[in-house]
Amino acid sequence: MRTLEAAAVGAVGAGLGAAVGTPFDLTVAGAIIGGLNGLGAGATGIYDWRSPKGPLGLVLDSTWGLPLVTAALGLHIANFVLPNSDYRRDLSERAGYHVYGGGVYARRGFVWTVGNVVSNARPDDARRLKMLARHEGLHVWQHRILGPLYPLLYLVWMAAGGLAGTAVWAFRRGSWWKTVETIAYYDNPFETWAYRRDERWPHPSADRSLSWGGSHNQSVD
Repeated sequence: MRTLEAAAVGAVGAGLGAAVGTPFDLTVAGAIIGGLNGLGAGATGIYDWRSPKGPLGLVLDSTWGLPLVTAALGLHIANFVLPNSDYRRDLSERAGYHVYGGGVYARRGFVWTVGNVVSNARPDDARRLKMLARHEGLHVWQHRILGPLYPLLYLVWMAAGGLAGTAVWAFRRGSWWKTVETIAYYDNPFETWAYRRDERWPHPSADRSLSWGGSHNQSVD
């Protein structure tokens, strides 16, 4: 049954990828990326066909979200060659995304979500499992909805936040790192939304006085 699902989802993904790539003379590339994503997603069963989110996730991953899915396939390859990647089929099946317990990360101790791949999740307890579903699951949909705009908007905020944080620190002093990290990372609207959904806002590691609404909220560890 899973073989049939892989073939069917792969074919649909390839068709959608080819269609969206054709106007840019990228028919073959779109078909390959969409097909590979569909093949892998079907083989591991990440899309939940009982919910509208399943077909919608496949369509977005194979069209508007194709650039991020391309990066996600690169993350798959990198994790494939790492001995500690620990692909978690039990947490990936029908979740809407692939989960690696270990693997590549952008920052030590942090989960890294790219397209429909969640890397370095370290789902060792109930707290981490809750975070995986609420926080990283939201990032996956942010990627899908905003497509290629997501990394652009995220990085622009990070850069501007770094400059703004440094300016704030110059007047306030204290910890330069904590000031910049709060404004550039934790106050990034994508992260604020995800941490609020995970009921961890203001985040314990952030400067409460610089967090959105931080002076009025209670932090949940």
